[in-house]
Amino acid sequence: MRMSKLKGMEMKSVKQIREKIDKIDQKLVKLLNQRAALAVDIAAVKQKTGSPIFLPARENEILKRVEALNKGPLPDEPLKNIFREIFSATRSVERKIKVASLGPAGTFSNLAAMRMFGSSCVHTLEPSFEAVFRDVEKGVADFGVAPVENAIEGEIGQTLDLFMDSDVNIYGELYYRINHNLLSKAKSMDKIKTLYTHYMPLGQCRRWVAQNLPGARVIETSSTSEAAKMAAKDASSAAIGALEAAKIYGLPVLAGNIEDKPGNQTRFFIISKSKSPRSGKDKTSIMFSISDAAGALSKILRPFAAKGLNLSKIQSRPTKKENWQYVFFIDFDGHRDDPDVKWALNKVKSQTIFLKTLGSYPNARA
Repeated sequence: MRMSKLKGMEMKSVKQIREKIDKIDQKLVKLLNQRAALAVDIAAVKQKTGSPIFLPARENEILKRVEALNKGPLPDEPLKNIFREIFSATRSVERKIKVASLGPAGTFSNLAAMRMFGSSCVHTLEPSFEAVFRDVEKGVADFGVAPVENAIEGEIGQTLDLFMDSDVNIYGELYYRINHNLLSKAKSMDKIKTLYTHYMPLGQCRRWVAQNLPGARVIETSSTSEAAKMAAKDASSAAIGALEAAKIYGLPVLAGNIEDKPGNQTRFFIISKSKSPRSGKDKTSIMFSISDAAGALSKILRPFAAKGLNLSKIQSRPTKKENWQYVFFIDFDGHRDDPDVKWALNKVKSQTIFLKTLGSYPNARA
């Protein structure tokens, strides 16, 4: 009798809590639609002024404020993910944004695109980074997402090379946490004979693979998701990929977090035909070529020092047009519309064979 009474009290308590949740949900729906209505008003203003729909600096500002306001029990990252989807849904009220990234579904490029733009936009999955750039160039996509460097493996030359002949702009950047997993239908790692992987994840897990799969034949694929698709066909095969790829292609996770360095991150560029407006905390990327003469590079760097512009990155790549000729890539703080940046770039231009500004965009680490 007492147990029955306690159970009835518990059910009544649950019912009361659920009623409170329902009332909160009603308020949330109303507030979200009020927010969307304000977005429609903003869209009308943007249309008149020609302002862009997607402003990563504004969204980052909101996310920082949300994190500061959060008192729990929701952790910061899940709460920010909810707001990212609110941004995405709100933007879709203005216009459906089209975003291109490397496919198939579940690649890290695809996941980075989802993180940046949310699910309420049109995601196009392409077979190569060249196709992603081409979609943006032709206006098939408003934005493209491509990796540019990894914390372990360094630069992704394929992406940098594409900027040499493309007229797209770098519109934004994203630092995305990368966790690699061994995906396989094999019962144990000693049963794995073949490892399918994209070359970048392999480089980020090289030590782990050497220690745990010393006898496996490594076959390179065009993406981590393509690797997962291949591994799903054979129980003696495995792939390196994301947890999302494991779910999509029905592969158990045989080992998790197999990257050689904890905190592994990949930096992604958001590319567009449009130019990103000043945010106040910007970064500019340029590429240039110089004559092969003593002190030539040193002279190039002096204008940046003269204006106190911090160089966050400098690297070179072969031009692939003539042997032993190189093109340099530089990232530095500031926006190309800033007076000091304009002065420095004019000085640099006079000393180069060619100079190309790839884009100015909000500094995601500021």
